[in-house]
Amino acid sequence: MFGRVTDMTRCLVIETSGEDRNRTVDLLQDLGFDVAGSRTMDEAIGAIEASVPEVILVEQHGDARETSATLMRLRAAARRRGKDPLILMCSETADPAAIGAAIVHGASECLIKPFDGAILQNKLKQCGLV
Repeated sequence: MFGRVTDMTRCLVIETSGEDRNRTVDLLQDLGFDVAGSRTMDEAIGAIEASVPEVILVEQHGDARETSATLMRLRAAARRRGKDPLILMCSETADPAAIGAAIVHGASECLIKPFDGAILQNKLKQCGLV
């Protein structure tokens, strides 16, 4: 089985696809995270303004400009609350230019879809969370 997070780290999953969002939520819960899901940016910003999670997973959507704007908006909402969460951008492509742009605009790391529990756990371990 997976290693577990010891302190119930809070996580927010932002994903428009209900199936993908539920799958990611389940994987994170199996790792011991306290997880909430959002299907829209407005829902996500509201959740962040209420209580900034330690980890945010957000799907890459649209072009690079739209993704950059999304990442900057998430980072700004968290910083208004004095927090600096780990933000993982989930992408369907391993395009180095897109990954670089995402990191420049607020992503802490990128995770390539599809991923399973072991891949997610390894990425979180690289970030010091598991």
